[in-house]
Amino acid sequence: MSVAWSQFENDFLNANSWGQRKDGFPSDLLDALDVEEKRQAVKILIGKLDGRDDWPIRAMAHLRVKESIAMLRSLLSETKSPVIRAVTATAVYELTGDDTMENEVITVCTMSDLHWGYRIDAIHCLARFKTESARHVLDELTRDSDYLVSYNAKIARGGSRFLE
Repeated sequence: MSVAWSQFENDFLNANSWGQRKDGFPSDLLDALDVEEKRQAVKILIGKLDGRDDWPIRAMAHLRVKESIAMLRSLLSETKSPVIRAVTATAVYELTGDDTMENEVITVCTMSDLHWGYRIDAIHCLARFKTESARHVLDELTRDSDYLVSYNAKIARGGSRFLE
């Protein structure tokens, strides 16, 4: 296998430390794989669609894996984790265009009793919808009482605290 595959195995499939995950989903590792390696990666990642890690879910959308849609919909109906629900709904939307998924993400974004970290993940998912309703919710969240939620809503909608 290639250097890209080795890096994919080490820094994507086997990433389990904060240092490996602190910068978020590494789409560049998927992009660096050749066609055959991507096929192999998809097989492995489909096997990891268990609701414990959002990276395989994000990978399905990034790689446009249509075969994963039924599995993602099933995962969405089974999982209780708010952030996995938001990421899964976003992946389904990106693969199918099903804009009803936006409501699932909005629910997570607006749960004020939920830990801010989960809400922030959902906020960045919501920004991927590029709809008027998503923009409206992001605008509302810029006034959230939690500074980190408010700040991330500004960033997700395309703004910055330096520009306002």
